[in-house]
Amino acid sequence: MSDAQRPTRVERLAAWGWAGLLLGCSILLASLLRQATPLDTRITALLPETPRTALIERAERRLTQAFEDRFVLLVSGEESARLITDLKVRLQASGSVAGFDETTVERPDDALAPYRYRLLAEPLASGDTEAWVQRALARLFTPGSDADPRRDPFGLLDAWLAQRLDGPIHLVDGLPAIVDRDRHWFVISGRLSASPYDMPMQRRLVAALSSFHDAHPEAELLRSGLVFHAAAGASQAKREVSTIGLGSLLGIGLLLWATFRRGSILASLLLPVGCGVLFALPLTWAIFGTLNLLTLAFGASLIGIAVDYALHLQCARQLAPERPLSRLWPGLLLGLASSLVAYLAQLATPLPGLRQMATFAALGLLGAWLTVRLWLPRFAPRPHGATARIAARLNRLRLPSRAPYRWTLLGLLGLFAGGLIVARLTTSDDLRQLNPSPDALIAEQQRVQALLERPTGSRYLVVTADREAELLERLEALEAPLARLHEQGHLADYRHLAQAVPSPATQQDNLARVRQAYTRALPPLIERAGLPGHLHESAFDALRSVPLLTLDEWLKMPLARADSMLWLGEDSAPGTESRELAALIALGDADDVAQQALARLASSSHVHYQDRVATLSEHLARLRNQIALWLAVAVAGLALLFGWRYRWQAWRVLLPPLGAVVATLALFSALGIGLTLFHLLGLLLVLGIGLDAGIFSSEHPDSPAAWLAISLSCASSLLAFGLLAFSATPALHYLGLTCLIGLAATWGLVPFARAATMPTTHEHDAIGDGQ
Repeated sequence: MSDAQRPTRVERLAAWGWAGLLLGCSILLASLLRQATPLDTRITALLPETPRTALIERAERRLTQAFEDRFVLLVSGEESARLITDLKVRLQASGSVAGFDETTVERPDDALAPYRYRLLAEPLASGDTEAWVQRALARLFTPGSDADPRRDPFGLLDAWLAQRLDGPIHLVDGLPAIVDRDRHWFVISGRLSASPYDMPMQRRLVAALSSFHDAHPEAELLRSGLVFHAAAGASQAKREVSTIGLGSLLGIGLLLWATFRRGSILASLLLPVGCGVLFALPLTWAIFGTLNLLTLAFGASLIGIAVDYALHLQCARQLAPERPLSRLWPGLLLGLASSLVAYLAQLATPLPGLRQMATFAALGLLGAWLTVRLWLPRFAPRPHGATARIAARLNRLRLPSRAPYRWTLLGLLGLFAGGLIVARLTTSDDLRQLNPSPDALIAEQQRVQALLERPTGSRYLVVTADREAELLERLEALEAPLARLHEQGHLADYRHLAQAVPSPATQQDNLARVRQAYTRALPPLIERAGLPGHLHESAFDALRSVPLLTLDEWLKMPLARADSMLWLGEDSAPGTESRELAALIALGDADDVAQQALARLASSSHVHYQDRVATLSEHLARLRNQIALWLAVAVAGLALLFGWRYRWQAWRVLLPPLGAVVATLALFSALGIGLTLFHLLGLLLVLGIGLDAGIFSSEHPDSPAAWLAISLSCASSLLAFGLLAFSATPALHYLGLTCLIGLAATWGLVPFARAATMPTTHEHDAIGDGQ
C-alpha cells in the first residue's frame, strides 16, 4: 500500500468506531433473539393505512374481533361422526384451538317465550282468521307436537324461530351440516388458542390438519379463516427467504469467483454484505418492534446492491493498483446517495410493510458502504490474471467514435417506446397484488362462505341514531330496498339486527295484531277443537302484560352469537355530551347495480356505506399516482443536479437509468401489463441502481475497471432482484419483474454512455499485462 493510500488517523478511528457499532448491533440482535420477539407474518402488513372516521374505525374493529380469531372447517366423507370426532381430538391435542362452538342448532324457547306475542312472523303475519285456526288445529292434532293451547295456541314462537333458524345449517345425525347437491358437509367451528399470526400455533394447527388428511385420505376438508391465510403467507415468505436469498448468494458467489478467482477477494466482496445485514437487521427490528417475513424476503435482494461498492473498489485495485483510491470515493458516495434516495422515498408511502422494507434496505446499504470505505482499503489481495482478461474482453463492448447506425437505431427505439407508452400503457389497482395467499386457498374460503351463506364483511352499511328505538326503525326502513336487491339477484345476502329485534313501534303493532287475531280466531278454535271454555280467558291473560324485547336482552341469548358483530354499541361524539348508537348491516357480494343502490341509501346522514375493497383500491390508485409524481420529480431534480456537476456530460449519467425506465414501461405496454404501485416502486430501484452505473460511466468513462464493476453490479443486482420475479407474493413478483427488465436495459445502455472514450495508458497497459 502506498503512502497516499494509507488510512489517516481519522479514518483509523472511524474504522474502530464502525467495529464498535457493529458489536453493539450484534448484542442488540442477540437480545432480540433471546426475548423471542415473534416475527410478523401478517399478510395485511402491506395494506395502506386508509384514513377512517371514528365510526368506521369502530366498525372495522368490530369486524376484526368477530373474524380474526375464529375458524370454520367443513368435512365431507363416510362415517361422518367418526371423522368429526377424530378431527376434533387432533385439533385439541395440538393446542391450537381454545374451544369449539356448540354442535347443536340452539332454540332459545325459554328465553324468547315472554316476547312471543310481539314477534310476528310469516305465515301468521299475512294470514286471515281461517289460516290462524287451521294452523292451530294442525299443531294440536299432529302426533309429537309440543303445542301449548293455553300460552301459544297458534305457534307464534315456533313461526318466529323457524324464520330466524332458516339457514343452510341443519342437524344431520345430530351434527350440524350443510346439504350441497345431495352431499353433506359437516361444520366444525371455534376459536383459536392464540393470535392467527402466532407462528407456533399456525404450525401446530397445520400439522393437525395434515395428520388428519393422512389418516383419512378419502375425506374432503374445506378451510375458512384468517389463520390459514396467515400460515400460508408465513410459509411462503420463509420459503422465499431461503430460496431467493440462497439462490442470490450462490449465483453472485459463482459470478464473483469466476471473475476474481481469489478466496480473499471473494471474502472482501461478501464482507460488506454481512456487515450491512448485521447493521440493518437489529436496528429495523428495534425501530418497528417486530420484523415481517416479507421484509426478510425483500431484504434478500440487498445482497445484489450491497456488493456494488466493494466491486468498484476491488476492480479498480485489480486493474489499476497504482490508481489513488481518492478518485473512487466521490463516485461511491454519489452512488450511495442515489440508492438511498430510491429506497427512502418509500418511507413517504403509507404502507407499513413497505416502510419497514425500505428502512432495512437503506440501513443495509449504508452499513455496506461504511464497511467498504473504512475497512476494505486496508486489504489489498493479490490480483489474478483472469480478471484482467475478462475486463479486456468486456471492454471491447464499446461504441466506436462514429456509430450513426447504432445511435439512429437507439433513437428510433426510443421514439417507438415512447409511442407505445402513450398509446397502450394501462394501470391496475387490483387488490390481489397485496394478497400472497394461493389461489386454491382463496377459492376454498369463497366456497365455504357460499355454502354457509354468510356475508364476507368486505361490504357493510353503518346506521346511527340517538336512541335504540330510532336505530331499529332506521334498520327496518332499509329492509325493503335490500330485500328487493336480494330478490333480483343483485345482492347475495344481508343481515341486520332489526330482523331479530323489531323496533318498539313494530312490536307494539305486532301485539295489537295478535290481540285482534286472538279475538277473532280463538273462539272458533276452542269450539272446533273441543277445548275447555276457560282456555279463552287464560289465553287472553297472557296478552295483557307483554315485555318489550330489547337489543340488550337479545344479544345475551345464545342464538344471537352471530349477531354480536353487528352491534357497535354507543359512543360519545368528540367534544359533545351526546351519545350515538350504531349498528352494522353486513352485506354479501354485490354487483354494480347493488353498489349504486347502496351508495344512494348512504346519501342520508345516518347511513354510511363502506366497501373495503373499493376503498383500498382507490387508495392504491392515489398512492400509485403519488409515486409516479415522485418519480417524475426525482428525475427532474437529478437531471438538474447532474447537469450542474457534469455539465454537457450529464447525459452519460442519465441515459442508463432513464432509458431503462422507458424500456421497462414500453415492454409493459406491449405485453398489456397494467402498471401497479409495486411496478413503480421497482422503477424507483431501477432508477437508483441505474444512476450508479451512470455515475461511474461519467466519473471514469475511460476505465475498464469501472465497466467491469458496472457489469458485475448489474449482473449481481439481476440475480438478486431478478429472482424476486419468481416470488409467489404478487407485490414482490411485480417489483422483481420490473427490476429484471430495467436492470438488463441499464446494462445494455451503458456502452452508449461510455461512447467516444478511450482507455487511459496505464490501465491499458495493466490489461495488456494480464492477457
